[in-house]
Amino acid sequence: MFRIVLSFLVIAQMLFAGCVHFRPEPGFLRSVPVKRVAVNGTKIAYRELGSGQPLLLVMGYAGTMDVWDPVLVARLARHFRVILFDNRGMGYSGPLSGELSMGLMAGDALGVLDALGIQSAHVLGWSMGCMIVQEMAFREPERAEKLILYGPTSAYDGEVRAAVDRMTACSPEEFAALLFPAQWLSGHPGIFSRLPTSEKPAEPAVVAAQKLAMERWGGTRDRLSSLNKDVLLLGGDEDWVTPPWLWLDMADELPGAWVVRFRNGGHWLMYQEPERLAEIVQVFLEGNCR
Repeated sequence: MFRIVLSFLVIAQMLFAGCVHFRPEPGFLRSVPVKRVAVNGTKIAYRELGSGQPLLLVMGYAGTMDVWDPVLVARLARHFRVILFDNRGMGYSGPLSGELSMGLMAGDALGVLDALGIQSAHVLGWSMGCMIVQEMAFREPERAEKLILYGPTSAYDGEVRAAVDRMTACSPEEFAALLFPAQWLSGHPGIFSRLPTSEKPAEPAVVAAQKLAMERWGGTRDRLSSLNKDVLLLGGDEDWVTPPWLWLDMADELPGAWVVRFRNGGHWLMYQEPERLAEIVQVFLEGNCR
């Protein structure tokens, strides 16, 4: 078993010295046309930009493709064919009928690749999206190449369940106060002005169905050691939704996993460090991990 644990502060000097920061507007992604494909009895909406190896981005709980950080997406699209999509019932995707499950949403993600004629792709998931990505990798391992799990967990229990319950009960003002670590936020008071928003907010019934799907998810703890994939596990050291020990424990079960932990980073890390996050993903995807 082999694990690479990288301190972000160490590799930052190598990767980002002299780099030019690119900051598209928060609504940048909305300028990319929305397309729809028929998948598993519904319509799944997607956007794509860039060229190169396909990289599928899988959104997390209660989110739509509009809320991916535009800087992160733009930087990734310099090197990859980036595909974003709305999970079933969310955003521009077709209305939800029936119950949700991680398996169903994993099938939808694979169905998007099918509809676009993509045999295999790298896959990046965020939060609940990591649950979907793990199910994709076990369901059709030849379709999911390298995996990036950002803010992951291998089971929906303990801190993760408590955190989602906490988010669900928050007012918008209380939720905003929880987005970023207090120390980091004090030095970045303008962050809220550049956060992307969803043009098609989630319907409460769909969010509730996603929450139920997480509660019913069996997890992957007993299966991780059989996942023969290059996997990058990353997140912030102050993530209160998926605390670092969760993905450090996952790394112990994944042969050859990479782990990157951002100092002063929270669960919404991509809004804090989008350029650096994109660069680390690029290094992982283009490098030889074996």
